[in-house]
Amino acid sequence: MNIPERITILDGAFAMDGGSISLRISDPDDHEHSVLLSQHLLPPSGHTGEHKPGRLYFDGRIIEIRSVEEASIISVLRQADVEIMAAPISRVNAIDTDQHVMIIGEDIKAYYSKIAEGPESALKHLVTELIEYVESKEYVAFAVRNGE
Repeated sequence: MNIPERITILDGAFAMDGGSISLRISDPDDHEHSVLLSQHLLPPSGHTGEHKPGRLYFDGRIIEIRSVEEASIISVLRQADVEIMAAPISRVNAIDTDQHVMIIGEDIKAYYSKIAEGPESALKHLVTELIEYVESKEYVAFAVRNGE
């Protein structure tokens, strides 16, 4: 597997499926790649999806836990530049997390507060969340609990 030594983060998303984080990145040669941390907040219970819950993927390939490839991905994510393309046109009203609204989970509340700060802040937040989870003991424990 060829992990670039430098990357630029182009886009990202936090899915409401149990915490999947996906990043679209590019290398210095403008080749695009993807990084995915599949959902890790809900029990897998009979998971039949394309990605194993709670696992890290690079360009669609699963990354072994505590491998050289995992360390390389984390290292380049820490040093990554963020490149914001033209501002997207919002089709929904922003969520004001100071008002009395129902937001289930502190992770969602934190993400929406970063969105309010702007796209660069939101992307950096996703990267930080991904790195912190992959480096945690919980990441390994989740995999062990689920037969990895």
